[in-house]
Amino acid sequence: MRTLIVGGDAAGMTAASHLRRARPDDEVVVVERGPHTSYSMCGIPFYVGGEIADADDLVVLPPEKVRERGIDLRLGWEATAVDADRRRVVLRDDRGSETSEGYDALLLATGAHPVTPPVEGLAEHAHVLRTLEEGQALRAHLDAGGAQRVCVVGAGYIGLELAEALVTRGIEAVLVDIADQPMTTLEPEMGAHVAAALERFGVELRLGETVERVEGDGTTPHKVLTDAGEILADTVVVATGSRPNRALASSAGCGIGDSGGVAVDERLRTSVDGVWAAGDVVESVDLVGGLRRNVQLGTHANKQGRIAAIDIAARLGGRPAGEATFPGLVTTAVTKVCDWEIARTGLTEAECDEAGLSTVGVSFTGTATAGYLPDPGTVHVTMRAERGTGRIVGGQLVGTGCSGAVAKRIDVLATWCQLGVTVDQAQLLDLSYAPPFGGVWDLLQVGARKLARALDRPIQL
Repeated sequence: MRTLIVGGDAAGMTAASHLRRARPDDEVVVVERGPHTSYSMCGIPFYVGGEIADADDLVVLPPEKVRERGIDLRLGWEATAVDADRRRVVLRDDRGSETSEGYDALLLATGAHPVTPPVEGLAEHAHVLRTLEEGQALRAHLDAGGAQRVCVVGAGYIGLELAEALVTRGIEAVLVDIADQPMTTLEPEMGAHVAAALERFGVELRLGETVERVEGDGTTPHKVLTDAGEILADTVVVATGSRPNRALASSAGCGIGDSGGVAVDERLRTSVDGVWAAGDVVESVDLVGGLRRNVQLGTHANKQGRIAAIDIAARLGGRPAGEATFPGLVTTAVTKVCDWEIARTGLTEAECDEAGLSTVGVSFTGTATAGYLPDPGTVHVTMRAERGTGRIVGGQLVGTGCSGAVAKRIDVLATWCQLGVTVDQAQLLDLSYAPPFGGVWDLLQVGARKLARALDRPIQL
């Protein structure tokens, strides 16, 4: 039996490795259009900033190790079409040659591609930061002294981390975004804390501005024009997010969800028999609001790749279904920008409204450690709970001087959101305590207590 996997990063390579172990006599073929396999895209801003010396350090499983496992890896080949009836995939190499490969099972792990706004001059003059090769090109440009002032278009996770990396290297960084706040996945008040931290660090913010044109001399941009004025810069980087690479799935006849990702069931099966999809290309169930979302994170991609492989192995082995399923997600994320840790999980107020949930929210500021210790840090907290049920549906933390306290707490809060823990239950959970890690009332339990009062719940400690 033969499994063909398109995409050699997180989901694809996780699936390939599992299938090689589960069905050692089968063929496992991985097609990857780029030169790398299994690398950390999240680490690229740290490589560009010089914190990571060698790009190879970001590669988890290099091609030679993949082949040592008995996986037939085809680098430099792009899958262009799927004939699901004949179970064949058309491939084109980087020299334009075409061929086709058959399969018994097909896994689409095609990831996502950068969204470049349709702005005059942007495609010609800007660097894009999505793949490891693009990170290497930008790093080489910076190392060659080709940048003194860089305009970063897009104030999401990658844009913020890149702006920090540039300032750390002694390069002026201007961050421009159409939104009125950085990180629109945060509540506005939390976004304001992030903006203040960036400005204190030395990043120039141009928020609420639309880029209209990039002017350059040859290949060197020197002016970014927005609807509010101009930004002088010798380098421009686009970090405006990405969309699922769904063209191949569409050619196979796979259903596409409202989020723009490929629609799959809990075993990562598409609507086409014999075709699975996993990773950044798919949409998943939001367990809090019940909506379908395309969430692009390596954590989900690795889990989904493994679950898809378990189901593929079961199907190829004559069993009706694999035992593992992917339940969904609660959109948990964490990052570090400047000296601030930033994390979110569950739904924002706007997302609750979208899902039709009636909720209340609380916001407050506490310390990362016991308040009587030197430099106890600062943590801004917002939490939200559903009226009637009292279940906790989301929350965010932005803190400094935390030593990982924000990351630890967002994981606890994510668990509450995924399991439907109520504010009554949360107040009495047995959480860890020691002065170097927080107060005797954990910040999350303080939030749960405030929510209980706002909801007029039975337990109001």
